[in-house]
Amino acid sequence: MKLKNYVTFVLVLIAATLYAQDPNIIWQRTIGGESIDIGSVVESTPDGGFIIGGFSTSGISGEKSEDSRGGNDYWVIKIDLMGEIEWQRTIGGSMGDFLHSITLSTDGGYILGGYSSSDISGEKSENSLGGIDCWVIKLDSSGNIQWQNTIGGSNTETITKIITTNDGGYLLNCLSNSNMSVDKSENSLGGYDYWVIKLDYLGNIVWDNTIGGNNDDRASSIVKTNDNGFIICGSSKSNISGDKTEDTNGLTDYWIVKLNSSGNIQWQNTIGGNSNDNPHNIIETNDGGFLVGGHSGSDISGDKIENSQGLDDFWVIKLDNSGNIQWQNTIGGNKTDISYSMVQKNNGNFIIGGYSDSDNTGDKIEANIGANDYWIVELNNSGVILNQNTLGGIDDEILTSINLNSNGELLLAGASNSNISGDKTESSRGREDYWIVKHSANLGLDENALYSTINIYPNPAKNSLQLNADNQQIDQVKIFSVKGDLVQQIEGFETSKTIDVSPLASGIYYVQFTAGRQIATKKFIKQ
Repeated sequence: MKLKNYVTFVLVLIAATLYAQDPNIIWQRTIGGESIDIGSVVESTPDGGFIIGGFSTSGISGEKSEDSRGGNDYWVIKIDLMGEIEWQRTIGGSMGDFLHSITLSTDGGYILGGYSSSDISGEKSENSLGGIDCWVIKLDSSGNIQWQNTIGGSNTETITKIITTNDGGYLLNCLSNSNMSVDKSENSLGGYDYWVIKLDYLGNIVWDNTIGGNNDDRASSIVKTNDNGFIICGSSKSNISGDKTEDTNGLTDYWIVKLNSSGNIQWQNTIGGNSNDNPHNIIETNDGGFLVGGHSGSDISGDKIENSQGLDDFWVIKLDNSGNIQWQNTIGGNKTDISYSMVQKNNGNFIIGGYSDSDNTGDKIEANIGANDYWIVELNNSGVILNQNTLGGIDDEILTSINLNSNGELLLAGASNSNISGDKTESSRGREDYWIVKHSANLGLDENALYSTINIYPNPAKNSLQLNADNQQIDQVKIFSVKGDLVQQIEGFETSKTIDVSPLASGIYYVQFTAGRQIATKKFIKQ
């Protein structure tokens, strides 16, 4: 027994030595039970901590303090600013219950949104209305249920995002394929439709709107806008029909729909290329426009101005307040890169997060650690990559949500099934676990080291631009317009290189240098 314990100790010590976590990780927590636990969303709380939501099939085991109600359950965890669990709630019925969204309510509690196929059982107080229904639950600040509502029609309904409204109520962003029945006031327009539902503060339906075309239209995210309206992003396969005013560009497109405060359409834009383009998140930006992100498999076609770099790439699009494209960026490596979440920093830059299994190819400057890894990318306000970081273990990590605190630090939430390896410092509790990472405001290994070695001159430049790197090996140089368009790409160099900029139009440009895991971006003016 002593020999066995010694061998185990040595193996753990070797693992800890070989797999030192990324220096930008402030702390991390692996939270789960013996089965499947998937984190979906994370939000900051007023006390400096965080509320995390997802779903679980685990019984009492690991960090799980309550048994499964049956199938999947909502699993909500409140953690403090250091990631320690303060309380948790398992909420569900006898069948499948999946939590997709959680938001702080105006009274200091929380509102949960997802879907359920359960009848009355466990915490479920109403029978299923169809196959799958929207399930809204209001919690107080300690996680106790105050009220709940099962909302749907005769077929399938799912909440993808829930937000608070200015009157203390809530807005549900859903997808539905039901005709007029039970809570549905309008027939399906074809396949799945966007279904927007306004609730009062007690969860009663105030109004609902079914929005779609003659094929599948699946809403993924919604945010409030400064004009007291709302903006939705989702995917569409519909041509001109129903509420759709534009044909698809390929198989599936981004479909952005702007609503007024009463849920009526103000404008819309169908954006895509020749293949599948699926958005997952939209935010209102500091300038009153919008940023939408997801993934794309399209090459140059339709609205796409860059080819796919692998199977799927992050596709980030900046819109003005009328829905017109201002810039876009296709970001990825040689395999699959899927963006799920984004935030804007106080300095105007954007953090885009998702998962990747790409090697260090294309825009990816680090090879994947395991199968899929968390991948976060920082863009400036023109869409140019400033820095990035790959985080993960030997198996799968899927990043689904990013939250930004007042210090610019990031909280990353998703799922992992890796044991101690790579950046993972704790073993899996079962199959998949919540993996929560508190990340510094900096994404790079040393964000300023490369920047300080780079000089470009003359600036302004007319015909040629001298690049100096102070005995540093530069792997790649890219020049972007102020709108974020790639206008020139130069092979790497050591110490110095002179490039011809005479063909460029007069204006402001960004020069991006990549050296290993470091990225530095500098600005120059072309006369």
